[in-house]
Amino acid sequence: MRRTTTVGIALIVTGAFIAVASSGAFDATTADRGTEIQTAADENALLGLEYATDDRTIVLESDDSDGGGGCFFVCADYRYNDRRAVLIEDNTVSGELTIERLSVDFEGDDMTGGDGVRHEATNSGIRVVLGDFRCPSEGVFGSGDQQQQSGRILVDGEFSDGTVTIDLEREINVECVPD
Repeated sequence: MRRTTTVGIALIVTGAFIAVASSGAFDATTADRGTEIQTAADENALLGLEYATDDRTIVLESDDSDGGGGCFFVCADYRYNDRRAVLIEDNTVSGELTIERLSVDFEGDDMTGGDGVRHEATNSGIRVVLGDFRCPSEGVFGSGDQQQQSGRILVDGEFSDGTVTIDLEREINVECVPD
């Protein structure tokens, strides 16, 4: 019986030692699985946005106006009609985005004229955001000098294809460049 007890204790001690000691096969392992997450640029997103300029600013220069600027004691504003702010495109796989909600507003100096800022249907996208703008002019006789003025177009919308819903909030600057 003593022998059985001694053997039993020896087996228990040996088993505990084996359980605590590593086998050498796998002491530790590490894996470096790099992950990179980026948001797509506006033009490559599911709801593509193609701005008139890279910095989202509509620059209005008198040499590029649609008229105005003439002075005879009082000067007429320089006019800029149908200036594109942003083209909204459907880049989803289904190609079936619909407009759930879309509003376009202007904030800043009172420089809208004609039809103001608006969105219209287009053949090359879901919608295009356009604006008719006026820039003040100063002078006495002849052609007046355009004056500085600025504002922002605010675009707010929601688009969906039934499986994906996209919220949109963007600001596009508008600047009258002084002569």
